[in-house]
Amino acid sequence: MSFESYDALRAEIQSFLWDRTDVVAKIPSFITLAETEAKRLLRTRQTNERKPFTISGEISSIPCGSGPILAVRVMDGCTKDLDYVSPEQFSALSKPVSWTPEFYTIQNERMYFYPEGDFSGEIVFVEPFCSLSSTNRTNWLLREHPDIYLCGALKWAKAWLIDSDQDWATPFYSAIEAANAHMPRNG
Repeated sequence: MSFESYDALRAEIQSFLWDRTDVVAKIPSFITLAETEAKRLLRTRQTNERKPFTISGEISSIPCGSGPILAVRVMDGCTKDLDYVSPEQFSALSKPVSWTPEFYTIQNERMYFYPEGDFSGEIVFVEPFCSLSSTNRTNWLLREHPDIYLCGALKWAKAWLIDSDQDWATPFYSAIEAANAHMPRNG
């Protein structure tokens, strides 16, 4: 099974749905629902993104487009992962032991570092995949795991049809687990 484009995926989903015109019009919605759920559940290396940053002082804006943060690293000489602390813990930190940042926190869409200084680093965050559409015809998930799209969309189609004969949720979740096992996420 391989679908190379959004249109090919839509045609394959339609072939499972008996060419009912009322269902065909809903296929883009079923795909969107499957993508939304897959974005929450996928934990693969392909969903990791890295962005470098440079800071002078204590405060930095969170890089645009970053999802949940997996790691913040200082990259001056050697690589060191910083520890996250809550904003309350951050404000209670005492005199620094070193001049290299050891902690960070996030408050009001800004990152704060302790101790403050001039350094460069990288942020590792979750950036799942671009959704399919008539203008974005493919992505890595469709190329590498078309079963996630097919089973996910058919799972939502079944819910809409209230069809109890075929279970699409089980193969959808199995495909997600297989993708996560194939390329597990590392920070």
